[in-house]
Amino acid sequence: MAHSTAPASHLIESLKSSPFYQICQDSFRKATGLPLVIINAHDAQFNPCHTSPNQNPFCRGLNLKHGTCEECKQEQKLILSRSNIQTYTHTCFAGLKETSVPLRLGKETIAFLKTGQVFTEKPSATHAHDLREVLAASGYSKAEQTEAINAHQNTPVFDEIQYRSMITLLNIVSLQLAELLNRLILESQPQEPELIRKAKKYITERIDEKVSLAEIACEVNVSSFYFCKLFKQSTGMTLTEFTNRHRIELAKNELQQSTKPITEIAYEVGFQSLSQFNRSFCKFAGESPRAYRQHLTCSGQDRLSHSM
Repeated sequence: MAHSTAPASHLIESLKSSPFYQICQDSFRKATGLPLVIINAHDAQFNPCHTSPNQNPFCRGLNLKHGTCEECKQEQKLILSRSNIQTYTHTCFAGLKETSVPLRLGKETIAFLKTGQVFTEKPSATHAHDLREVLAASGYSKAEQTEAINAHQNTPVFDEIQYRSMITLLNIVSLQLAELLNRLILESQPQEPELIRKAKKYITERIDEKVSLAEIACEVNVSSFYFCKLFKQSTGMTLTEFTNRHRIELAKNELQQSTKPITEIAYEVGFQSLSQFNRSFCKFAGESPRAYRQHLTCSGQDRLSHSM
């Protein structure tokens, strides 16, 4: 992947604090009543949606009374491993549905949107009995067992179709966040050295030209070797990756807004060959430019089906 763990972590934090994500998160929580959190794919620490005001009281209690629930930790590992490419919904040991939606940059998953902690069918008395035995084996007193089971039985029950519709909404959010992430990657960040910000500006202003490494290094008054090393450390990308990603974003805009031939767009944004353009487009957009253009004109459901 283009990003190392540290830049990826910073990118996820930037995404979390962005006004667009804050609005999406707040609207999704209020519209559905479900929790919603982002989990960094590079640092997938256990997150039982504890940062969400909509966290299930049963799940909250299970991870507070006697420390982190080991069953819950294993459930998250399973969910994330199976949602690395597409959305995955899982029923946990307590009968609750949880869903993870991958947030992808091109063909790489950088984070997960996690939600759920609800029923899609009311738990039976047998389920409550089995749960009590699990809690007892985990050291819960009878009073604690009763409290947990009461919270469990008061968990909201969603119709299966209703729940799937909520997940469809989340997939729409994921597609939009992916576009935002692509823009955030290219922006200068506050923690970057001034010469990196200056170099980015220089490259951006000449993005459709063939600008050499030596020319850029000279512009910021450092050696080519030092510049390459600092650029990689600061952005998580090589200079070539940054330039090509920028050009692909320009190409995506052209594919959206014009009917120009793909070959013409490739050369307009600065690529020297169509094969190089196609390889870069697949790497950073996750599909070919032809497929990308086709998906722009397909129905919303088809577009979602491609991403799920």
